[in-house]
Amino acid sequence: MNFLKRAGKSIVARKGKTMIMLIILTIIGSLVLSGFAIQNAAKSAGEEARKELGATVTLQVDRQKQMQERQASGERGRPEEVAIDTTDVEAIEQLDEVKSVNYLAQTTATSSDLTPIESESTNSGGGRGGEMPEGMTMPDFSLNGVTNMELLDTYTNGTLKIVDGEALTTDAKEKSVVIDENLATENDLKVGDTFKLTSTTTENSVTVTIIGLSASTEATSDANFRAAGFMDPMNQMYIANDTLASFSTEEGTVSVSSVVYALEDPSEINTFKKEAMAVSPLDWDTFTLDANDAAYQKMVGPIEQVASFSKSVVYLVSIAGGLILALLILLSVRERRKEMGILLAMGEKRSKLMGQLLIETFAIAAIAFLVTYATGGMTSQFMTDQLLNREVTEAASSVATQTGFGGPGGRGGQQVLDSIPQITEMTTKIDWTTLLQVIEIGSLIVFLSVLLPSLALLRMNPKEILLRED
Repeated sequence: MNFLKRAGKSIVARKGKTMIMLIILTIIGSLVLSGFAIQNAAKSAGEEARKELGATVTLQVDRQKQMQERQASGERGRPEEVAIDTTDVEAIEQLDEVKSVNYLAQTTATSSDLTPIESESTNSGGGRGGEMPEGMTMPDFSLNGVTNMELLDTYTNGTLKIVDGEALTTDAKEKSVVIDENLATENDLKVGDTFKLTSTTTENSVTVTIIGLSASTEATSDANFRAAGFMDPMNQMYIANDTLASFSTEEGTVSVSSVVYALEDPSEINTFKKEAMAVSPLDWDTFTLDANDAAYQKMVGPIEQVASFSKSVVYLVSIAGGLILALLILLSVRERRKEMGILLAMGEKRSKLMGQLLIETFAIAAIAFLVTYATGGMTSQFMTDQLLNREVTEAASSVATQTGFGGPGGRGGQQVLDSIPQITEMTTKIDWTTLLQVIEIGSLIVFLSVLLPSLALLRMNPKEILLRED
């Protein structure tokens, strides 16, 4: 009889064992399929999260390392500000991955022409009303030096808007400034008006022209901003770096506190970091390239845990399922020793007997695969929801982030991080890539499960097999 017909008759004749094998293979297939579907969904969700946060990398002082070094040496207080020499980062701007660059600087100023916005806490002596050390002037305003306001995170995410006039860009006229609409209203100013600013560090002055009025929804009620009035978003101004340097530094040269690089593709972040560190002479023990990883980790933390768990499930199920299936086939082969011995004695080739066992198992596996495919979407989504809900529930406190003092790159950094939601939903889908992965794993499990047990029997000659038959 043809070994294909024998395989078909054997499947029908051994209904109990066929059903057990079908259940085992279906469970293996469902768990492996769900594992791969969850991993693919997590990867897609991570890519979407990175796109949502933007493909930006910020060059700034490694403040965490600064604080750790100060604490280790027994020092207290805030570390000294370290400026970035723009000549040291010119080569980074030329890298192929870079789409645009925004140089950021911060300083403070006073003005004899403007009255700053004051809150109850500053009036009560918590900030502006407090005494300053001798030789120092209490600031009225924070000046944020930028290359292009439209590249700021606060501008792109909508927390900072231009309500009149235009944003400060590289095309703006020299000595242009953008101020808050509330500050303008309090001082009866409008677009086109001018006023004088005096640096608190050099006491030099410059007359600037208002080209735009802004509105910010960024933590205007926060007590820290109210306590130091110049930090309040309504007392923030945006000015070109060249103008800022011309009156706030003794040499009149531009030095910035951070540089934000917008990349062409979020997937190029790691490559960009390596290339930037290779081409720039900066001291990388002092500076760091931050890809907003704290926010990214907060968003994708739960789904990465789910993906990691699902990967472990795939390995565990593949190994355990293969061993169980191999044991089941081994028991089946041992029960069929007489059949195998007689067939070998009649001249049947060992390869055909092996082929019969493989066909029997693959035929059952094919049915199991169809069942898995039919129920895979529902099963994988159910597992995803359960695992993700558990990870979100058990998620620890938000990842801390190190931010600068004032300015568009660091003001209210922790509050911005707190406002970023975790990904609490993830949709799985069964595509051809996932199905092919399951077929590959399933075929390997079936092949090894049949090969190893049957070799132990078929390596013997027919006489040995029949003599061992009880």
